[in-house]
Amino acid sequence: MTALSAHNMTLLQGVLEDEFVPHLPLLEDQTTPADQRAKKNLSRAFSAYALQKICEISSVDAAAAVVDDFDDFGIDAIFYHGSSETLYVVQGKLKASEAFSQDEANSFCQGVRRLIKQDFTGFNGHVLGRQADIEGALEACSHIQLVVAHTGSGISNHAKTAIDDLLNDDDHGEERLRKAVIDYDSARVVGGLQDGQAYPRVDATLTLHDWASSLTPRKSYFGLMKIADLVRLHERHGKALYAKNIRVFLGQTTEVNRSIRDTLATKPADFMYLNNGVTALCEQIDPKNGTRVEKNFKASGLSVINGAQTIASSARYVAENAGADISAASVMVTLIKSDADAAFGKAVTRARNHQNPVLLANFAALDDQQERLRRELAYLNIHYAYKAEGPDNALDPTRIRIDEAAQALALLQPDPRYVVWLKKEPAQLLDTESTAYQNLFSGNLTGIQMANAVRALRYVQSRMLTEARAANGQERLTYKHGGYALGFILVKRIRQAIAGASLIDEAKLPTELGAPFDQARQALWGAVQPKTAVKGPLAIFRNQTDAAPLLRDLMIAHYDLAADPAIAPLQARVAPTDPYPQKALFDFLSAKAPQIGNMT
Repeated sequence: MTALSAHNMTLLQGVLEDEFVPHLPLLEDQTTPADQRAKKNLSRAFSAYALQKICEISSVDAAAAVVDDFDDFGIDAIFYHGSSETLYVVQGKLKASEAFSQDEANSFCQGVRRLIKQDFTGFNGHVLGRQADIEGALEACSHIQLVVAHTGSGISNHAKTAIDDLLNDDDHGEERLRKAVIDYDSARVVGGLQDGQAYPRVDATLTLHDWASSLTPRKSYFGLMKIADLVRLHERHGKALYAKNIRVFLGQTTEVNRSIRDTLATKPADFMYLNNGVTALCEQIDPKNGTRVEKNFKASGLSVINGAQTIASSARYVAENAGADISAASVMVTLIKSDADAAFGKAVTRARNHQNPVLLANFAALDDQQERLRRELAYLNIHYAYKAEGPDNALDPTRIRIDEAAQALALLQPDPRYVVWLKKEPAQLLDTESTAYQNLFSGNLTGIQMANAVRALRYVQSRMLTEARAANGQERLTYKHGGYALGFILVKRIRQAIAGASLIDEAKLPTELGAPFDQARQALWGAVQPKTAVKGPLAIFRNQTDAAPLLRDLMIAHYDLAADPAIAPLQARVAPTDPYPQKALFDFLSAKAPQIGNMT
């Protein structure tokens, strides 16, 4: 079992601080230092977090169940779940890496033994204040469930033995004590974080007219559905309705979306003839009451994978035209039962999305890594637009587009071809089948790392734009087209800050990167200037034969590596199996970039 990563610990602590700490019972000793109380409250909140996820209760109710204090007999939370008649007893340990220890298990077991004997001697005020309720729960419950919540490297073998001894000990006389402890480990913590920013599940009852069905090889239903009913679904569920789609609403300016609105306004009865229809995947489809002409279907886990523009454009039309009569408008709807077959659902989504123009990059939305990153960034109040969407949020400073993320991540790669691709073939960076895409958006990439890379890219781009406006001729063109080249050199100098578990402070970028930026900019122009007699800056940066040696020499100079004895052998090395010339040298240069600190 691996401990919770520093990145996920940052996200978790943010959730604990925002959603649980404000609702915790006050610590009994308010004279302890504030920083010590703050650390203790985070630890207390973690027990509430585990309870919330396990019992599916509110953060307020979970926080109210916390009894953890500086003296608690190893019991951190007590909660009675009425519907299951289960009393949950929790010990939580918010530790960076250490395993749940034998001493912690012994303390927990001692507290549990006292609790089931209803011996409240020595418990803290939080337990004593709830004594009557706890006694009532012990009287009413059918099950007592122990929970060990931890973020470290697992439960030690000695701790497991101590807990097993308690669970299998008949001397305490409590047969309601369940024989297996709930091990709420780092994997479950990460799952809870991901679920916390997932779109809500959509369950709805849909009415289809003139319907038909096909039960093999997959259960599917087809029929006409009123546009007004689909608009109501959109109003009720918003983006959650399109969770598995590759795009959300693209706005009113696309030709198809304008046509949808025009048809609703002028000839709604013809809508079904002029539209390709709506396709939705459902985890479960249950036919209900009705006839062959009209029937209700309960769709559970519903997601529209094609037709988002149809529904959202119609909803926008209705919102802007109060009183408009669209009752005559219907559209063909296909409901497909997809179970948990993610590959099948993605194949259907890819095949059916061709009504509005589709770019290859749009299908990156089918990559599960993108949704994971969106959820992580949501905890940081950053909107990650990995699906194509309309221009409404274009100026939102908290928004990161997927193409911008790819550009930023490309600058961290040691491979100089990324600089050329960014100027010549940027689309391949968002082709999910390409090695370039897979290198950028690996499973190891965190939301914080992506956000940090984008902040660095934005700083470089903003500075280069300013320099280009102040320059003339070929120098201006060098700054206009050389942003990726300069970023390739400069961003590697804050690689460690980008890879950390904290967001880079944007206010510190000008201070810490200002002088290195100016040095790299002047060196870039100095290297490009002699070449402009033959070809322009854009041509230089778009050609690997020109760009790679330029980047190599600039990295050696900017990183002050000219005297490094490893450089000459690496420059001379020729490996036919390498994907590009001097790969080993670029790997070495990237790794040797001197790091700039004080970024967070």
